[in-house]
Amino acid sequence: MFELNRIVTIFSLVLLACEVLYLLGNIIFKKRADKIAFLRSFKNGNCAIIYLIAMPLYFVGHLYQGQSILNAFFTAISKIIGLVVLNYDTGSISKLMNDDGLYRLTVYFCFILVAINAIVLTLSLTIQHIWCAVQAAKAFLTTRDKLYLFGNNPENIAIYSSDKKRNKVIIDSISAENRERLYMDKISFISTNGLSGKIDSLVRLIMYFDRREHIFVINTGDDEKNITLCRYVIDTVKGAGDKGKERLFLRLKVYVFGDPRYKTIYDDIVSGGFGCIHYVNKYQKVAMDFVDRYPIASFMTEEHIDYSTSLVKDDVDINVLLVGFGRVNQQILLTSVANNQFLTAGDGDPELKKVNYFIFDKNRAQNNKNLNHTYYRFKTECENLDTKYYLDPPAIPAEESYLRTDINSQKFYTRLKDIVAKDKKDINFVVISFGSDLENMDMAQKLIEKRREWELNNLIIFVRVRVWHKEQTMLEQEGCYFIGNDNDTTFNIDKIIGDKISRMAMMRNEVYDLEYDITHTPGIVIDEKYVKQNSERANKKWYMKKSQMERESSLYCCLSLRSKLNLMGLDYCGVNDNNLPALTEKEYLELYAAGDMPILGKYSIAANGKPIVHYTLDFPASRRRNMAIHEHQRWNSFMISKGMIPASRDNILNEKTLDDKGKLVNTNGKNYHLRRHGNLTTFDGLVEFRRMTAERDNVSEEVTDVIKYDYQLLDDAYWLLSTNGFKIIKKQPMK
Repeated sequence: MFELNRIVTIFSLVLLACEVLYLLGNIIFKKRADKIAFLRSFKNGNCAIIYLIAMPLYFVGHLYQGQSILNAFFTAISKIIGLVVLNYDTGSISKLMNDDGLYRLTVYFCFILVAINAIVLTLSLTIQHIWCAVQAAKAFLTTRDKLYLFGNNPENIAIYSSDKKRNKVIIDSISAENRERLYMDKISFISTNGLSGKIDSLVRLIMYFDRREHIFVINTGDDEKNITLCRYVIDTVKGAGDKGKERLFLRLKVYVFGDPRYKTIYDDIVSGGFGCIHYVNKYQKVAMDFVDRYPIASFMTEEHIDYSTSLVKDDVDINVLLVGFGRVNQQILLTSVANNQFLTAGDGDPELKKVNYFIFDKNRAQNNKNLNHTYYRFKTECENLDTKYYLDPPAIPAEESYLRTDINSQKFYTRLKDIVAKDKKDINFVVISFGSDLENMDMAQKLIEKRREWELNNLIIFVRVRVWHKEQTMLEQEGCYFIGNDNDTTFNIDKIIGDKISRMAMMRNEVYDLEYDITHTPGIVIDEKYVKQNSERANKKWYMKKSQMERESSLYCCLSLRSKLNLMGLDYCGVNDNNLPALTEKEYLELYAAGDMPILGKYSIAANGKPIVHYTLDFPASRRRNMAIHEHQRWNSFMISKGMIPASRDNILNEKTLDDKGKLVNTNGKNYHLRRHGNLTTFDGLVEFRRMTAERDNVSEEVTDVIKYDYQLLDDAYWLLSTNGFKIIKKQPMK
């Protein structure tokens, strides 16, 4: 009998030890979510082996007490049932426990595991509540900057995960199941049905007590709800005292996601948001990232561009084919038109080289209320302007052809081949964005095969994918480029609150204001104090006074910088991105402005490290002039893409408005509410503009000249890039 007892005891002890190792392995090596799920599953039978091991221990204990085999078996079963409800009974097996120390140790070891099994679920739930309470408190009470995300959805979770610097929390009405999921993923949350009250208390806290930076991301997935939450922000700020509103835009930044179909409504919210509210169009984010990473000029070579003048050769056509015309490709059209502009040689100054856009869609894609309100407004209202009443109108930025063709149609490949195989000197880009990721990739594979079949080297294929797929690797090896990964381009906190383009745009805005003051304020003294004051004024004006369109104008200006460098045979990258040597500032200026150098040294002070350029009315023929004309054409195209139209001569000369001090001043035709601008004209029209306004104001034309602003981006490019951690390099072939 003793041998049976010892065998059962040792066997049970080994099984219990294995169970402990199994538990520890799951707790130590599983990911957080799997670990919590494992602990929560104890009550579901995952650790039933503990009770099964107790069965033979009780059985041999009762045999040792003198019971028959059958009685010992049934007694053991009843004791196991009691053990499930934590009824620890040692009296019926006390004799063996007293006689065998190893048996006694094994029984108590089993009891301990039963107790752990019973309390682990309760302990896990208690720890969850404590963790959630601590994380929520950190999101409100610590001295770090904070991120509040309104809306519990995968998009906000991706934004949450991308932020490594701030205390952060997701706020929404969250079900018990979703609370469990968020806790497993270590995501801090506050579940509330009163979002309006939460916003009100948060905004008041920020206004009067907490001086740290607070970021709200309003992205509930419901535009009506997003708009309502923004209204709560506005109403709370509006009802507060002036002290609370003072420079609030530096502490509270609200980024609201919204469908571009309702952009006009969001623009109205932004304009009334005290400089705190910013509209986020996720499709525009995708398009801007695409244009930044893959400017058309980066794929062009000396076959297409005369690198001595930065002009595109006359016999080269540039074609962009959009397969599908949903919200992504619509935005890519607008963003590309506003940035991918080219010039070719003309009789005098260079002329616009229009990009041809071919839009393939099964629907009548040209019927679009948003495009009619924005991009096509210029074409429909200003095609035949009388120069007696208007300055020379700018050229239409691009040519679009709408091809109502289903990709399943027999005509699809025929119509596509007619465009891309017309002339091997042309350069062709196809952007595929019509369906799911797999549908888009499948179409890309088919076009790769067609490219081989048609023996084309001038067809570049871009594919929209929302998330990464392992199938991309094969297509990348075939020369496909992937765009629109949501986590990289859109749902990333750095992309939302300000990437490299945003930083450069704000720097350009400061310098623009400074050089405007120099021109318009006779006898101004430029010293460090003035430069600092100008920086503060420009920053406040950026948030408080400028419209969303004005800010985007500066963003798109800097977005075009890479394309401009590409046209000169240059590029830029991070200072540590590769081993290519950086150009010195002297080397850059000699290539960009040979024979027409910016005039430096008139002012002894620099603006944030940038020498202030002195501009005259002498703009001689040069590459520098070509690039200024290019920049003005790009600005024209941006404005047209936003629905701006030229102001009349009468508007330019006579329209007035009240400035910040209540003084009546001339608008010069600039009116963002009515969407018209006096500078929406040709380069020659700008000369006429400065003559008219100088004569009206009885001042020098140097005061009213606006052409100098078209020179500023590339004049300042080296400073802009080097200050933000980039270097200018020689252009490399696209891989």
